[in-house]
Amino acid sequence: MKRLIVFAGVLALASTAALVGSLQSASGSGAQTPTNIGGVVPVIGKQVGNAGNPLLYHGGPVMTTNKTYAIYWVPSGYSIAPGYDTTINQFFGDVAHDSNMGTNVYAVDTQYSSIHYSSTFGGAYTDTTAFPSSGCPIYEGDITECLTDAQIQTEVDNAISHNGWTRNGTNMFFVFTPAGVGSCFDSSGGTCAYTAYCAYHGDTNSGAIYANQPYAAHAGCDEGQYPNGSSNQADPTINVTSHEHNEAITDPQLNAWYDASGEEIGDKCAWNFGPLSGPGGGEYNQTINGHHYFLQMEWSNTNPTNQCVQTYSLGGGGGGSVPKITFLFPLSGTVGTNVTLTGQHFTGTTSVKLGGKAESFTVNSDTKITARITVGTPKGSFPFAVTNAAGAGTSSIKFSVH
Repeated sequence: MKRLIVFAGVLALASTAALVGSLQSASGSGAQTPTNIGGVVPVIGKQVGNAGNPLLYHGGPVMTTNKTYAIYWVPSGYSIAPGYDTTINQFFGDVAHDSNMGTNVYAVDTQYSSIHYSSTFGGAYTDTTAFPSSGCPIYEGDITECLTDAQIQTEVDNAISHNGWTRNGTNMFFVFTPAGVGSCFDSSGGTCAYTAYCAYHGDTNSGAIYANQPYAAHAGCDEGQYPNGSSNQADPTINVTSHEHNEAITDPQLNAWYDASGEEIGDKCAWNFGPLSGPGGGEYNQTINGHHYFLQMEWSNTNPTNQCVQTYSLGGGGGGSVPKITFLFPLSGTVGTNVTLTGQHFTGTTSVKLGGKAESFTVNSDTKITARITVGTPKGSFPFAVTNAAGAGTSSIKFSVH
């Protein structure tokens, strides 16, 4: 969120509820987000209303292309789940791999200014340097360290210096902290991770574009979907990482794209995922470089009139592309037969029908769906119809139901 307003009662710090503020627009009253911070992901249940307001351009720069760097600050005595960092690195690599495609939420950014979907993963660094003394109060029982934004900024600068990385208008540095580590905007402890926010982005005093990414497998920030496996605990963090990444692309210095209430491209769709595929606990709505992810949607000014979308056609118009079915296998069968549909633009599929009958289905990738012929499907030869947010596509080949 461009501005974060926090209302809290004067209660003991031991009470978590006392620190859970209301997230409202800049038109309210109360403590505002520091001027160097934007894109605050509110905790679950505190998302803002989009109210149909378009994003407005305020004249600042955007990231026409972008390069990401991951900083894992994990001192001795703290830990991340096995595979946490490698799964997040996989995500950054997948986003880079699918550059210039209209099949995921990163393509949505291309409707704003001169942004291209052109991402590069610059690499990762694990820093085992000890945390400084907590700069903010220990505000929850499972928190043993609390970092202020100033301390996060210092870590960004240290990592840049250590690795010889470059600060510029297209490089972005993500700081991932381990379980048991909280953070607050400042030493007052009034606005903190898990109680008011799940992540945020901004620019450091030294001119680096960065994001603070607390360990999101925590109450308030975890929707409970793990398409990459629950053991590595990475998926909740990947979701809010995507939020911050897309917001920094469209508003890196907090003076480019946001609406009249101060909300950025991700704020307006926070915790709004749209149609899902996959089993409970492993649901997903994005397939990027063949891997499944559970990511919030991003805001489109043009699809067709202000809404959250999962994909976006690079040719414009929003909402991605209508599904295209190019092949079926097998070409005939009975109730219970599994049919593989091959084609394009299957991400975000909401229904698969045969002969007007809705069939069960799994979206395997953007180019593959497995449909199962269910009881009630009429006998005869019919085309398959696949529907997503952009519309419905019908196969030219017919499937025969015996």
